[in-house]
Amino acid sequence: MVEVAPDTWLQQFLGKPAFRISVDAEQQSTIENDLKSITCQRAFAYARIPTANTRSVNMLEAAGFRVVDVSITLETAELPPAEVDDAKRVRFARADDAESIEKIAREGFKLSRFHLDSHIGSHVAGEIKECWAANFFKDLRGDFMVVAATRSEPQGFLQLLAGKDGVLTIDLVAVAASQRRKGLAAAMIRFAAHGCPNVKRLRVGTQAANVDSLRLYQRLGFVIRNTDYVLHFHGPAGG
Repeated sequence: MVEVAPDTWLQQFLGKPAFRISVDAEQQSTIENDLKSITCQRAFAYARIPTANTRSVNMLEAAGFRVVDVSITLETAELPPAEVDDAKRVRFARADDAESIEKIAREGFKLSRFHLDSHIGSHVAGEIKECWAANFFKDLRGDFMVVAATRSEPQGFLQLLAGKDGVLTIDLVAVAASQRRKGLAAAMIRFAAHGCPNVKRLRVGTQAANVDSLRLYQRLGFVIRNTDYVLHFHGPAGG
């Protein structure tokens, strides 16, 4: 069984109908028929399938979907310890940070599923991330945001979602190119872990292609919880 849900937010960037696909692993026999309403039109669709569920992946590929990413979800068993210097260079976001944060978001991602999809292109992928971060300042996305700042000017940001049972999810994280490899991402994560209320553990999703991020999270005590294939469809025939 396939559930098809419109994604009107993503549609505005792609200029064609966009859909989120969910597949019931226990009822897969009708995938092709369930998707006909999408695969016959000029549309974009995406699905996230556990890597062990190769049957669903094969059926989606037969319908014209293609794997663009392997998503890795990690969580902490314990919160990373705070460091004294973190509070000297990290703070919570302010309203006047919006323009700087949007620029970092627009330019700071290269390995997201949108950037890895050659049918989307880096310009549109950057617009998606920019709007994603901007929605925090419009109270449309995210519960907290922390920034790494030099002389008050943001050099990186961490957008966060507060969940149930004390789970704080990293929604977006990016650092300006000129400020990378200075420990800013780690400082923001540690600051969030101890500065946001009622945090018991951290969760994050990243791409298998993003080896630097994986190493960072593992240094901070994150461990892999699950992996998923991310598939995109551009139809018909990549249109």
